[in-house]
Amino acid sequence: MVHTRAPSDPVASLLTALRMGVALAVQVLAGLMLVLVAGLVALVTAIAGITLAAAAIAMRLTAARRAGPSQASAMPEGAITLEARRTPRGWTVE
Repeated sequence: MVHTRAPSDPVASLLTALRMGVALAVQVLAGLMLVLVAGLVALVTAIAGITLAAAAIAMRLTAARRAGPSQASAMPEGAITLEARRTPRGWTVE
């Protein structure tokens, strides 16, 4: 036996369509918010990376200027001064 559905009330059909439209709008807005938050996280991460890189470069450049001349004038007679420098394998004393 085949069961057929009786024609439904037009108001109920309109409410169903409205409910489906609202559900679709909520899903679209949730997706847009997710994309927005992901973009903001990427932007903040990029800003933090650029700030850290700028600070590292600034520290590197200011450390080279601060090194200054060695203090050889306060050494007693006959003393040996050893110079140390940084190499890729560690510190080397010359």
